[in-house]
Amino acid sequence: MTLPDYKRPFDPGDFRGYFTWTKQLSRKLDGEYLYHACHFEELKKIIKRNSLSLRSSWAIDLPEHGICDVPGVWCGLNYFYNGNHYGPFLIRFPLTVLEGKQFIAFRRGGRPERHRHFFVQYDAKIPIYSFKGDIWRAVNPEAYFAKNGDDCLSKKIGGIYDIVLTNRISLDDSATISAVDHDTCIPGKCNGARRLKSRKKLRTLAKEILKNDLLDTDIIEKSIKKFPDLEGESLEIIIE
Repeated sequence: MTLPDYKRPFDPGDFRGYFTWTKQLSRKLDGEYLYHACHFEELKKIIKRNSLSLRSSWAIDLPEHGICDVPGVWCGLNYFYNGNHYGPFLIRFPLTVLEGKQFIAFRRGGRPERHRHFFVQYDAKIPIYSFKGDIWRAVNPEAYFAKNGDDCLSKKIGGIYDIVLTNRISLDDSATISAVDHDTCIPGKCNGARRLKSRKKLRTLAKEILKNDLLDTDIIEKSIKKFPDLEGESLEIIIE
């Protein structure tokens, strides 16, 4: 049985070349974002670490050594308007988190109107595959996107863009977390979840984190210094 595209090891037939994600590419893709979907227990671990860690793997078929599994985390450029199949919680990052990273470009065809592009982070600067004798084939990543005028790019119609990262990404102020519909679970980790139910769980978690963050700051100490009569009083934080 043939494995689906996202599970099948990359091989020389999929290889297209190498490129570096630049500020110019991010600018031309203005309005696009990097997404990662997960389940609730996974989300809590991500938030606790304050980073998107390497919680999965990807595989590559090396010419001399065979198939090798490598730690990584799967993300993508596609937003799931009709429901996310990989988890009911969606983390969104600006494309600037990709800048300066080196990628291997792989491509797999499917239906005539649908192609799947894989950009796998690879900063080793050691060539893995060659392309018609070119051991370090540089590709222009803009060729994988649709041109909208002279200085703008967008995803091609029917194109799927998977991005596999091999380094953690920080959940700084630029990352957002939201609940989405999750009708079908491809990893088989749940029986699906509606956005309304997931949103309630996310709100509860967010309020608890906000409460802890407030208690961890020096706001209380500053208030006691300003109002000494507060010392010894208990503080209840209610977030509705």
